[in-house]
Amino acid sequence: MIKKSNAGKISFAAILILFALVMITANTIEQAQADHHGEQMALSGKDYEEIKSLYARYNQGSDFRDTELFLSAFAEDAIMTREGGDIVGLEGLRADRARRYQGATGDVGRRHLNGSYLIMPTSEGAEAKTYYILMDVTERPPSVIGSGYYEDKFIRTEDGWKIKHRTLYRDTLD
Repeated sequence: MIKKSNAGKISFAAILILFALVMITANTIEQAQADHHGEQMALSGKDYEEIKSLYARYNQGSDFRDTELFLSAFAEDAIMTREGGDIVGLEGLRADRARRYQGATGDVGRRHLNGSYLIMPTSEGAEAKTYYILMDVTERPPSVIGSGYYEDKFIRTEDGWKIKHRTLYRDTLD
């Protein structure tokens, strides 16, 4: 009769634990090397959702004249480029909102709608190209008053993902 020893069970368990530790270590080293060499890291589902929520902050901040909500989508040193040129930094964006809102608050009667999000990782964070449609909801039926797309660069900050640079392209509605 062959006697099974506990030593065989322990060494098999030890091998499994050692294998798991090697895999975890290899993955950690690979991620550290990718960060060190500026290579792209994969974005998680959570990253995609956090980045998409920046569009909601921008849209609803604009549509409901909520400057702080609007600004919460941007990095401290963000740049927004549109037909009129560049708006630089949070203070520049704040001044632009003050000029646009002229002291008014609340619902402006517009709705920004986004779609076709194409979000890709980069060595600095992420970038995206996303369509937008701007609706006037003060009339019935609501009408399209603008459309275009955004080209965005995002960075991860200690406060989460933020827009680093947004370029706004308008479609012509002739």
